[in-house]
Amino acid sequence: MSLVAVVDIGKTNKKIALIDDRLNQIASVSASFPALMDSDGILVEQTAAIWSWLKRQLAELHRRIPYQAISVSTHGACWAGLDANGELSVPVIAYEHDLGEQGQRAFDEDFYAVCGPLDRLQDETGSCDLPLLVNPAKAIRFAQRRLPTSWGRTRTIVNYPQYWGFLLTGELAAEPTYTANHSFLFDIRARGPSSAARALGVDGMIDWRLRAPWDRLGDLRPGLQRELGLPAIPVTVGIHDSNAALLPYLIKRGHRDFVLNSTGTWCVAMHRVERVSYRPEELGQKIIFNIDAFGQLHKTSFLMGGMDYALYHGLSGGADPGFDQARLDHALATLDQAVLPGAFPSQFPACRGGVVDGVRIITLDDLKAGRKPGWFQDPARAHDLLNTSLALQSEVALSRTDIGSDTAICVEGGFRNNPTFLALLAALFPDHTVACTNLAQASSCGAALLGHALLAGCSPMALGERIQIAEEPVARPRLDNLAAYRTAWLAAVQ
Repeated sequence: MSLVAVVDIGKTNKKIALIDDRLNQIASVSASFPALMDSDGILVEQTAAIWSWLKRQLAELHRRIPYQAISVSTHGACWAGLDANGELSVPVIAYEHDLGEQGQRAFDEDFYAVCGPLDRLQDETGSCDLPLLVNPAKAIRFAQRRLPTSWGRTRTIVNYPQYWGFLLTGELAAEPTYTANHSFLFDIRARGPSSAARALGVDGMIDWRLRAPWDRLGDLRPGLQRELGLPAIPVTVGIHDSNAALLPYLIKRGHRDFVLNSTGTWCVAMHRVERVSYRPEELGQKIIFNIDAFGQLHKTSFLMGGMDYALYHGLSGGADPGFDQARLDHALATLDQAVLPGAFPSQFPACRGGVVDGVRIITLDDLKAGRKPGWFQDPARAHDLLNTSLALQSEVALSRTDIGSDTAICVEGGFRNNPTFLALLAALFPDHTVACTNLAQASSCGAALLGHALLAGCSPMALGERIQIAEEPVARPRLDNLAAYRTAWLAAVQ
């Protein structure tokens, strides 16, 4: 039995999981390392503390249960700037660093003045505008302006999974799942540096020779072997965690057409397509193109569904009465009561959240101040109309990934435990199979597949028999009032 140590660098929680060749988790350790404000007033990742913890845990785990490879997966939107000696020239900036409303507006104006207009950049790079510093090119511009002296020492920019691989092996590389993911730095068609990368002066700092995520980056550095008492363990090039979560589905479903609706704080819909193509009305929307582990394009849309749910669920009293078909259809009969998108990034940039009550729009500030319409104070109705809003937002997001008439919709993540949402989603897609999947820890499993492919000397596509994913079809309820409600809701959010 071979074992892979998956180093999973999540946004707050960091984890090492030992996963065998049947994708069973044998052991794991985790710790929390939230981003902290540094002496310059910048929110940064605790890279030194994380590295100390990783080294200690990798050594202790190997003494208990020897593993044969290491595979790295990290959250998105982070990069490391290295100086001529391979040390950090600037701290790893946390993408959620808050510039404030006015500061963000001024920063974005400067960014697009330097790099070019958003519509052109989105079409060229397959990236959309994201808040805070979630676009890596924006974080680079922020470092250039805020830390000019430190930035001046920067010689190399490396993506976050490969930064940890560099610390482990001393070797540098790049791969497509991170380089192409809403960075504004990558020309998605030419597969090289974008005009924004050139405008920022970083096109020569980034490695554009993209390798497969399961390639051997290198072995543990000799000094690290001596320090930790470990053998020359091979390390994969690494992968973005969202693409790691997608990987088992790509392998298991083969050439069957599907869209993965990965739900949670961010609800991300990923659908493989043949080419980059934006409709004119899609430019400016939360729609991107990224590249999977096999180098194939995925049209991807997203919204912060989990944040929306938590916000309105809390404001309406926090009750979950469960799914009731008759109650839900009764709520849908009232067309002028609705929860609006836009409190967080969504597919509807003109909306700013709040609720509809007759001819009035109750703002989010009013709701937070306790000025709530009567229907919103009914926990069951608020629950049903909140989930209707989330399902309608998801319908738009899924449709914008260019799904076909027979594309299967696979739902994974937290919303698969929300029967009201699932029933609505199935009703909104009457001609599609809508199914919940049971794959737990999908990103860790995907990263483990890379390590096992490295050990076996094959593509992960050859490991399909090791993956077990059950798909449970969602029952499609009869909701007579849904079509009219959908029409009214879409009119309200335009």
